[in-house]
Amino acid sequence: MTDGENKAQGEAQPVSPAPAPAAPPEKPAIRWLEPGEVAARWEPEAARLCVRIGSGEELADVRAAMGFPVTAPGEYVELRDAKGEPAGMIRSLESLDAASRAAVRAALEVRYLIPQVGAIEAIDELRPFLIRWRVRTSRGERVFHTESPREAVRYQGADRIRVTDLSGNHYDFPSISKMDDASRERLSAIL
Repeated sequence: MTDGENKAQGEAQPVSPAPAPAAPPEKPAIRWLEPGEVAARWEPEAARLCVRIGSGEELADVRAAMGFPVTAPGEYVELRDAKGEPAGMIRSLESLDAASRAAVRAALEVRYLIPQVGAIEAIDELRPFLIRWRVRTSRGERVFHTESPREAVRYQGADRIRVTDLSGNHYDFPSISKMDDASRERLSAIL
């Protein structure tokens, strides 16, 4: 019988096995950068981070990203080169020399742009579920509006909160206990 006759009689055709799926690409191991191995500088005019790792060539336009931006903002900072390839991981910014630490922090500040609130000048309830905040931050004085505290405030630990305004901007209150008495009093009145 020919193939055409087999098909006409309804006989099953042999099925060729499916090709084996390709193995997923291997993830590269994390390259842990030792404190004395990293020399970083920030170029404010170009808003770029340049890093030299060991005695290698200097990497320009390095991107820094926090592994745990809320719970451990100064730890586990990943560096990637201009092509987006991993250059290495810094366990703690505190382990870097002062100039390198300041350079990496400047790069992180540009990336995350989350103002740190140091004082609360006023909190006014304009109407139910609409609150106006006037605060002093690491980026100057800000005025923003939120819904009720229940909707806008997220606790990030016993002494830290993050507030999200109606436009989706975040404001970090890194240490409520270190704020002045008047700021703490204003905050406690609405929480």
